[in-house]
Amino acid sequence: MKTTIEFPEGIPGFESIRTCTIERVDEGPFYVLEEKGGELSLVLLDPEAFFHEYRLEASLEDLNAIGLTDEADAQVLVVATLAEHLQDIRVNLKAPIVMNKQNAKACQIIDAKGRYESRVPLFAGE
Repeated sequence: MKTTIEFPEGIPGFESIRTCTIERVDEGPFYVLEEKGGELSLVLLDPEAFFHEYRLEASLEDLNAIGLTDEADAQVLVVATLAEHLQDIRVNLKAPIVMNKQNAKACQIIDAKGRYESRVPLFAGE
């Protein structure tokens, strides 16, 4: 089922894009985010499915921008860069997308503490 989400501040690099749809692929950890006009399409995934120790620290300013006051209402997803070979798939742990499940507003947050990288192999052990 597709859900419409709003990026009140836009998406970094695509600031004019404010409304997208997101759909989970089957029952797995993957999602597809698409801009309504078709300019942008991203594969996202739940980082906890692959990086069990992943913990995002977000500023109150970022969370307030999407009306997020309860951690239980947050859904954190990271952008995946697909490749022909599994070992070449990379994910951006540095700039996850955080969505408020209660109001369908989202933002992309940058890890200011420098704990994560932007091109992490998804299958590091492969």
